[in-house]
Amino acid sequence: MELENRTPDETVNYTIEHPLKEFAWLVVGAVGTVALITTLIGLFAGELAARLPYRYEKAVAVEVTAALMADGPGDNRQASREVERELNRLGARLAADMQLPEGMAITVHYQDTPMVNAFAALGGNIVICRGLLEQLADENALAMVLAHEIAHAKLRHPARSLGRGVAVGIILSAIHASMGSSAASGAINTAGNASLLKFSRDQEREADFAALTVLSGIYGHVGGAQDVFHLLERANGEHTTLRVPMLSTHPLSQERIESIAVLARERGWRSDGPRVPLPAALESLRRTPAAG
Repeated sequence: MELENRTPDETVNYTIEHPLKEFAWLVVGAVGTVALITTLIGLFAGELAARLPYRYEKAVAVEVTAALMADGPGDNRQASREVERELNRLGARLAADMQLPEGMAITVHYQDTPMVNAFAALGGNIVICRGLLEQLADENALAMVLAHEIAHAKLRHPARSLGRGVAVGIILSAIHASMGSSAASGAINTAGNASLLKFSRDQEREADFAALTVLSGIYGHVGGAQDVFHLLERANGEHTTLRVPMLSTHPLSQERIESIAVLARERGWRSDGPRVPLPAALESLRRTPAAG
């Protein structure tokens, strides 16, 4: 048996491709993978954010909460705090019957502005403006507004609506709280961002149903619900140069107003009944509305 010591074949495990070309393909592949993951997150971000435990949404909503809790300009801060206390008292009563997600606490903020508006923001924050409070005739109508916005918070609609930026922040906060807060800050760095939320018609119907359910349970009827939507339509007609923000974020139509009566019939809810007067701090806004 003869043994032969051959020279190794230098073409084994050797490519004729230029190293820079291989590197370029690696970069393209990596960038493509990141782009694909980002696209998928963009497509499903809202749903992902809404399905994560609420504590992660709360973690990235710190800036929104801080902005909303800051004292606004003006000399009536004490009066504004009294209004806010009454709003939170009613909000807590409504929220207690709405089975909120674990860890969610509702905080109602009052904004002393003539804007006819109310909205739900991240982190269980609800905002209601003086311009809307001035036009609410009784506690029942106010309860419809608050319960509707609390329902948006309960159903995680703000997290869904704010989209990929906040969703990515919430997802990152599940990994590391400080990283998540930083990642989301660009999307939620002001309360104004939250006021631009737009909810779908399905989300509006869900919030309406939840609000009507709690109204019927607390007051024994759903009186005041339709009043809110009628006054918003009237207010919108009076502001032809600047549309009422609440109408742009809460699509309204005669069909939607009539759907309240339909739901009441289907569910056996009384359509109206005794109305509860507003607390003095809120009633005073109707008697002596602030200049705006």
